[in-house]
Amino acid sequence: MDIKKALEAIKGEMQPSMGCTEPVAIGLTVSRACELLEKPATHLDMVISSNIFKNAYSVQIPNTGTNGIELSCVLGCLLSKPGNTMEIFADIKPEHVTKGEELVEQGFVTVKVLKSSQFYIECVATNATEKAHVITEDAHDNMVFAEKDGVVKLDKRVKVEAAESHGDFDITEYTFADFLKAANEVDVKDLDFIKEGIEMNLAIAARGLEKKYAIGVGPCLKKMVDAGKLSNDMVTDIKLTTAAACDFRMSGGNGSVMTYLGSGNQGLETMLPSAVAAKHLGVSEETLLRAELLGMLCIMYMKKHVGRLSPICGATLAGSGSAAAITYMMGGNLEQICGAVQNMMGGVAGIFCDGAKGGCALKLSICAGEAVYAALYAMDNSIIQATDGINSTAVEDTVKNLTKLSHEGLDEVDMKVIEIMQTKK
Repeated sequence: MDIKKALEAIKGEMQPSMGCTEPVAIGLTVSRACELLEKPATHLDMVISSNIFKNAYSVQIPNTGTNGIELSCVLGCLLSKPGNTMEIFADIKPEHVTKGEELVEQGFVTVKVLKSSQFYIECVATNATEKAHVITEDAHDNMVFAEKDGVVKLDKRVKVEAAESHGDFDITEYTFADFLKAANEVDVKDLDFIKEGIEMNLAIAARGLEKKYAIGVGPCLKKMVDAGKLSNDMVTDIKLTTAAACDFRMSGGNGSVMTYLGSGNQGLETMLPSAVAAKHLGVSEETLLRAELLGMLCIMYMKKHVGRLSPICGATLAGSGSAAAITYMMGGNLEQICGAVQNMMGGVAGIFCDGAKGGCALKLSICAGEAVYAALYAMDNSIIQATDGINSTAVEDTVKNLTKLSHEGLDEVDMKVIEIMQTKK
């Protein structure tokens, strides 16, 4: 493995984002469309894929105290300016929310949902004399098409795979043995960017423990520890830290997290369990960073197979990478590291995604805790058998089995989730 290319691929999948990344991506797409117009837009026509709808429907928008796909669209329009990033909603003021809600009520936005698990956001912004058309595909800030009044400004749609292949680095060409070799051989000085991500997410977790955000899973667990109802052990610390960070961002907290592979929650589940485990295990910063690199490579491998958005909850995959990282910090060998991932796949792989919302903290907490148990089981050589369920002898084959289940067996899950979300009382 070319470690330099691998590190560049990981860096490319890490960026700060304020709020759930799907509403942010919607706002950013609209912002880029409106940026092409000389005069303010008077209407937005949106087309989004089912997975985008599912993850943007319920979650709180930062600095608004509320949620809404249409509102995310309007805010993107109101905040449109050159240079906007995934932190676009950091600029939201109360007057933006008031104006945005008025425009939504007036029918400023129409939204069509595609039956597709692809990452897809399309915006047509118009006024009396102009029309701008922008498409985002496959990644949250990956604008592939831009057109103004029939004149194409950008068209990268024929290069859709580029967003996932990271140039000439293809993670699927490698094995977990290669990932372990890279973690052992990398110059730790090259991993400072991972340290920055860990510190950013730990800071958000600390803010999430200051008071009750969303449903308050993190503070609730801490309250139970302080009351002596739960032990102040590694598992509980990992669960409450990860949950608190998720509580904060899912409630629209005014602070950015370091995302991974397009998801803030994946960024939290990737970095926080290992960071907290390192504290309890007493390992060095160098060991933590090498473990994180291993975990991030494992997660990238799994996500490349399963897909950036899928019916499978991303916390299960990120948690599997954390299990590998924690096993590494415990001194595990390749068989035990792979075994920890196998244990996760046999234990939590069936958790499906029912959209981004405050309740995601429950799923992140569950998977973070199970990551520790999966590692402990593996270190005791208690590893799920290849005869069980979707598990195969090789961990790489188990990932492919999960991919088959996700792509072929669960293709109707997203639309059923959306149907329930739209019709429940």
